[in-house]
Amino acid sequence: MLRKNTQKNRFSILLFFTFFLAFICYFFCLPLVYAQSSLDSISTDSLQEIEKVNQEQISKKNQKKEEIELKIKTLDNIKPTKKVELLIEISEFYRTQLRDSDKALEYATLAVQKATELRDKNLIAQASIQAGALHRNKGESDFALTLLLRGLSAAKEIGNDSLQTDALHKVAVTYLLMRDFEQSYQYAVKEEKLWRASGSEYGLASALNLKGLSLIYLKRLDEAIESLEQGLVIAEKLENKDLIYKIFSNLADAHLKKGELGKATSYIMKSREITERINDNYGNIVNMIKLGEIYSEKGDLSKAINTTEEGVELAQNFRYAALARNGYEALRDIYFKAGNYKKAFENQSLAVAMNDSLSNISRRHQVSNMQTYYESERKERENQLLKEESKNKNLTLYLISAMAIIAFLIGGLFIYRTQIKKKTITKLRKQNDEIRSVYEQMSKQATIIDNTNTTLTKSINYARRIQDAIQINTTTIFTELDDNFIIDRPRDIVSGDCYWFEQRQGEFYVALADCTGHGIPGAFMTILCNSLLNDIFNSRSGVRSPAEILIELHRRLIHNLHQQETNVQDGMDIAICRINPTEKTLTYSGAKQPLLYVDKDGEFNRFKANSLPIGGHEVKIKRKFEDITIHYQVGDTLYLSSDGFQDQFGGKNDKKFMSKRLYNMLTQIHKMPLEKQKIHIESQLEKWQANNKQTDDIMMIGIKLN
Repeated sequence: MLRKNTQKNRFSILLFFTFFLAFICYFFCLPLVYAQSSLDSISTDSLQEIEKVNQEQISKKNQKKEEIELKIKTLDNIKPTKKVELLIEISEFYRTQLRDSDKALEYATLAVQKATELRDKNLIAQASIQAGALHRNKGESDFALTLLLRGLSAAKEIGNDSLQTDALHKVAVTYLLMRDFEQSYQYAVKEEKLWRASGSEYGLASALNLKGLSLIYLKRLDEAIESLEQGLVIAEKLENKDLIYKIFSNLADAHLKKGELGKATSYIMKSREITERINDNYGNIVNMIKLGEIYSEKGDLSKAINTTEEGVELAQNFRYAALARNGYEALRDIYFKAGNYKKAFENQSLAVAMNDSLSNISRRHQVSNMQTYYESERKERENQLLKEESKNKNLTLYLISAMAIIAFLIGGLFIYRTQIKKKTITKLRKQNDEIRSVYEQMSKQATIIDNTNTTLTKSINYARRIQDAIQINTTTIFTELDDNFIIDRPRDIVSGDCYWFEQRQGEFYVALADCTGHGIPGAFMTILCNSLLNDIFNSRSGVRSPAEILIELHRRLIHNLHQQETNVQDGMDIAICRINPTEKTLTYSGAKQPLLYVDKDGEFNRFKANSLPIGGHEVKIKRKFEDITIHYQVGDTLYLSSDGFQDQFGGKNDKKFMSKRLYNMLTQIHKMPLEKQKIHIESQLEKWQANNKQTDDIMMIGIKLN
């Protein structure tokens, strides 16, 4: 009985808990179901609202498209001036609304032709600027620049500040794409001055953004950030999303180049959020490539590759050739960093091919437009001839009918004038034929020159890759020295300066040679120099001291170039150092190439070299090279430099940089890490050189002794 009661009690308790749990579930789940139902209702309403807005936008766009199509049908029936204005309007509609760059360029080109025929400066400026910007977007930078400068000139003539600022901005952007960053900066500054005078906040913000971007490429990063931040304040005040995302993207680039990856990431993500929201394809691609660079700097190479490749694919799909080239260059650097040299080489080849394609497209369009211009000239001449002939006939008929009484006199006069006119017409037609013949010859020559130039450039670029490949092993050895830098700035694509490194039994050998000549002749000498140094170092003769190496190098160079029997007088200036970290000794010997040495306390020393070169025109004079041994302290720095640095013209008075200025600079910066020294030295060189051409090949090596 007791057992049955116990089972009954247990059953009652279990039944109570079951009902209790059911009540709790009902109590809590009912609100959740109601909330979910409400959310579904809200979500449906929101989607309907978004769909309604999209439909309205599509309807407006279609309505505008219909209006444009009706206007296109009226083109042949309106006044010439109105026709040009309408052509520009149609071009802008295809560019901004339908994003059809080919159609936009077609109508802009027609506008340029019609404006030129009317000789209306205002219309020439508007049409040239519109067409120039479209050519630039298609990667045809050279011809775009021609059109934009023409538009700028016309705007200046009529004193139209609005058109001037528009042209200045587009010229600056074009120079940026052509990688002439100094010219881009100069035009951006001119634009900024005009906007400040006019008081336009949007124009000023846009100019400050462009100036900042140019300063980034000129490596003036602090100035760039200051300009960009000024532009951002104005853009955010105006709530202009298009301008804000561009400034965010450029700020990310500036902080990336300063090594401030946190700020760079923050700005690029802000920019990307805006471009995705406003569906700006160009901006999305720029941000993807830039984000890939940031991932690369953070060491996340997998993300860097995926993001950059996605950007390159979009650039190809939307036919943004310049962006595709930039993407290939970024992938080259990321794959190189990842150690995938095959992929790095493939992307370098694609970047070079894309750059060559951009140049070739530009040249073809220049020739095409020359032909268009010639055709216009020819038609104008033919029209003049027809008008002359018509005028002559009418005058003859009038004279015959009005002066019938003195028919004999008028007849004689008529015959005389007709003969003169015929001679003139014959002469003009002959000149026209000569012009056509000259033009055809020029077209053929232009094609030959273009093909030759392309072939030559490819060959020289390939020669540069070979020259770099020869020095790959030496660069690997060089990385074993803790703190160092190499500055290698050839005057042409290939260089007449070279460096050489070797390591044996705990000692490091460093050499820098300045060979006779520049470009390809100089490059051949550098290859011979590297080959001879490797043969000497690896021979069984036991030649090890810098002086002995120089003596043997002189002998072998004379033998290889047969300088005793021929007039070949090529040679080289060279300095060789041997570093023994165990004994803390530095042994130096040089041929017309001094050793520059700054100890850790900042005292500068210049160790003289022998006054005669290796090889050259004085081969019969016996060479005597001596070893100079220095007991160094940790923190001392040695520098080897070719004479291209101090011989570079520039500065306010267009003079040489000179050795004294170089020595003072090295003394002032000797405490900096060598990577920062390199940045400082290159910055000072670019500032000194400014717009001057590079005089000679420039090479410098710096090593902090440990």
